[in-house]
Formats: sequence, C-alpha cells, structure tokens
Amino acid sequence: MVKIVWTPTEVERIASLCQKYHVILLSDEIHGDLVRDNVKYTPAFSVSEALRDNIISLVSPSKTFNVAALHAATVIIPDENLRYIVNRGLNSDELAEPNLLAIPATIAAYTEGFSWLHELLVIINRNFNYAEKEITNNLEDVKIVSGPATYLLWLDVSKVSSNSQELADYIRKETGLIVSPGSIYRGNGNKFLRLNLASPISMVEDGIKRLISGIKKYSKK
Repeated sequence: MVKIVWTPTEVERIASLCQKYHVILLSDEIHGDLVRDNVKYTPAFSVSEALRDNIISLVSPSKTFNVAALHAATVIIPDENLRYIVNRGLNSDELAEPNLLAIPATIAAYTEGFSWLHELLVIINRNFNYAEKEITNNLEDVKIVSGPATYLLWLDVSKVSSNSQELADYIRKETGLIVSPGSIYRGNGNKFLRLNLASPISMVEDGIKRLISGIKKYSKK
C-alpha cells in the first residue's frame, strides 16, 4: 500500500522490459506533481530516447489543481502509429471531446500554477507531519505505511481489525469521519485504511481526532 516514487533506474528498467516483451507501457501520472519530502518525481519519458516510442503517458491537472469537474486529461504518445491507434479508439468511444473550459484551464494550470503547487506541497507536508505525529502518539496498534507520493495516508490496522470495511463503517457511525477501507483494492486491503489529507489543517486536525476516537472505541468494544 506504500505510495512510492520510482527512481530513474527503476523506470528505465521497466521500460526496457516492456519493449523487450512487446508490451506498451501505459504510465498514469495524474499524481505526478504531488511528491513530498523533497523526493523528485520521475516521469515515464525520462527514459532513454530509444524506449520512448513504446510509452503512453497520461496526465491531468485535476488532482494537483483540484479541477476534476473539468474532466480535463491529456494523452501523450510520441510514436505516430501508436498515437493513431489510440486516437481512433478515443474518438470511436467519443471520449476525446473536451468541454469549453478544459483546454484553457489545463494551459492556465500548467503555465501559471507554480505558486499554487509550491504552497500546496507545503500544506500537505504540514498535514502529514501532524497526522503522523498524532497517530503515532495515540494509536500504538496502528502503523503508518505511506511513502512520499500523493496526499493519501495509508494505515496498517491489522492489529486492530482484520476487516477494514467494518472498521471504516464503525468509525463513520461513531464519529462521522469517512475513511476509505483498503479492501476495495482487494489483495491484503482488509488490513489497511486510507485517509485523504488534502485539506486545510483545521479539517485534518478534526479528522485525526475523530480517527483516534473511533479506533480507540472500536478496540474496546
């Protein structure tokens, strides 16, 4: 569940294997701007030029700039033949029809949004520092497992419950706090909860207090 940031060496290796075994590398980089702790995000196109024709990169301002309602996204494909195939598929399903604001908003975000992003990362880092400190000090049976990517905090709650859906439902019922159970992602997700920390610090403080209260009550029942 840890949200890692791939290193240039790892991305190059993955791209090489994809090319070797004739697999198109589809890189969803919608969270690419949201990297914390001074870690640098590695885009798929950072690989050597010989590997780029086998890559499709998906980007969007929706996560970073909170404009998901615009339904604005971009597919970047260097190889002309592959671009034609994807373009035909998108248009056949009528997916490549952006609304009136999508394109100008995307341009504005990428050309004028540096200050926004810089301030956003400061806030998210502050929120993580607060949340990690409070959870560590108050919930000894909960382990923080998040990495430096995204605004999502992952918690290993396996010592509290083996059913993250049940635990999430209980926390919501008892405190009003909505958290995501890891079980929706299958695998060993029953051991994890996910929190969204992309909010003002006042909301994060309130949410963490509710989380601590809810888990403590659950552990005693």
